[in-house]
Amino acid sequence: MIKIAVLISLLLVPFQLFSHEFIIGVNERDIYRYKNEQDEWVGKDIELIKAVFRRTPFKYRIVSMPWARVIKELEAGTIDMTVAATALSERKKYALFTKNNFRYSHHMLFVNKKKLYLFESVNELADLASVDVIIAALRGAIFYESYPELLKNEQFAKRIVYTSDDQNMSNFVLKGRADGYIESETEGKHYLLSQPGYNENIVPLFRITNDDQAGSKIMFSKARISQKEVDIFDTALKALHDSGEYERISNSFLF
Repeated sequence: MIKIAVLISLLLVPFQLFSHEFIIGVNERDIYRYKNEQDEWVGKDIELIKAVFRRTPFKYRIVSMPWARVIKELEAGTIDMTVAATALSERKKYALFTKNNFRYSHHMLFVNKKKLYLFESVNELADLASVDVIIAALRGAIFYESYPELLKNEQFAKRIVYTSDDQNMSNFVLKGRADGYIESETEGKHYLLSQPGYNENIVPLFRITNDDQAGSKIMFSKARISQKEVDIFDTALKALHDSGEYERISNSFLF
């Protein structure tokens, strides 16, 4: 039934769309999407992108840039899409989103072990507003849909410092420029395990997302992509999850 649904959706696609090459803007991230020694794109998101596009008539090309620029380029209409994005109302002014999730992943608060005493009263992210700490976060990142509301709290917002290099946040903390940072749970734990100095001095404190907030979408530029094309990707995503291939891909990246 899944294959039949995908086939029917493809038969309904106007012929001219089959030649469309989608430009996918991404920021490089370990585990998820990065270039290997052969200069090839690899990682969990890359395998998911391949699996999604196999279920569409489209081709794609990946371009690398900082996340904040990905958002600006998508809004300007110079790229077609990006992946693993949060569907915010402010983004919907210039972007279209899939209804189905592209990927599920949690974010966590990681902190300097020597500063743990500062976080004794912190049980959720909002509690940071009342403690004297500095938290690093990736510039342009929105971790869940209600996070922008939290940033409207001036006491909370002044605790956050931004960086364009999420791969360096552990070092950012060890140099004393922040007391902790917000990072993907999978990626953050990978960084800690890959560097003994990080693992000895930084600990994951708690998840800042619940299971409902862990899903992320494919985001498209309204200036370049139609709802009809987005619907094709939604059919492909549903087929990906229903077939069990999403779970197989995810399990291959567990550590």
